[in-house]
Amino acid sequence: MSEPLVEVRDLVKHFPLTRGIVFQKKVGAVHAVDGVSFDVLRGETLGIVGETGCGKTTTARLMMRLLEPTSGTVRFEGEDVTHLRKRALKPLRRQVQMIFQDPYSSLNPRKTVGAIIGAPFAIQGLEEGKEPRRRAVQELMEQVGLNPEHYNRYPHEFSGGQRQRIAIARALALEPELIIADEAVSALDVSIQAQILNLLKDLQRDFRLTYLFISHDLAVVRTMSDRIAVMNQGKLVEIGTADQVYHQPRDEYTKALFAAVPVPDPRRQRERKAERARLRLEARTGSAPVALADGSGDGSENGTVA
Repeated sequence: MSEPLVEVRDLVKHFPLTRGIVFQKKVGAVHAVDGVSFDVLRGETLGIVGETGCGKTTTARLMMRLLEPTSGTVRFEGEDVTHLRKRALKPLRRQVQMIFQDPYSSLNPRKTVGAIIGAPFAIQGLEEGKEPRRRAVQELMEQVGLNPEHYNRYPHEFSGGQRQRIAIARALALEPELIIADEAVSALDVSIQAQILNLLKDLQRDFRLTYLFISHDLAVVRTMSDRIAVMNQGKLVEIGTADQVYHQPRDEYTKALFAAVPVPDPRRQRERKAERARLRLEARTGSAPVALADGSGDGSENGTVA
């Protein structure tokens, strides 16, 4: 069994709710992430799945230290990185990179593709000199399926799929150990999604990458992941191998989530509908208190409000 690359223990993030404009008073908190614990093993793809607002992206941002956790710990290669200061975070940035959801807003429209992909080199002081950096960027462009001759083009001159390839090349620039893909294909057409997923798999094989793959699309997560973690209302409700979670889910929320997925088979769709009705009835009678994936249940969103 592979050793853990990242260890997350009892991770908590609460966003305060305030009242007033000049004199603000805290009146509550949104429990966006509430006591999450898991390991990301070296060389694997761990998928995190759940409906919108369940805390997937917040968990990823806490791991990247883009947000400060309320409590809990994050360890990378055995080192506690939970409260590292800005200067001490710089080496971590070389090891952990992120691919964001929207390829239209995650790229600076005023910079060329060469400048965008080359930005990590400039920040980390690598590939000094104009020509060495240009060659390194063009090699990255070729690796992700882009034409190196488009080095001086701007993001608006590329399609959505090409823009996401630019974001992938930028994430690869520093040869990281871990790449966090946050809904990396959700904004793309289905045919383009398949191309990007295949590219990610090829890069993982060639560069021995570890992925944390976040999505609300169950089919995409199943295609990519070795293990799957299911989140609901800021909590991790189930984690296991992809086959185990899909074929033998233990948690009632996981069952409801899978039952909500439409299937092209009318007979199976009727079975899914009956299963959703059963789970909804159990949720209302209190025998299985779960927020259903179709929106029924306890009605809360974006974490638990306290």
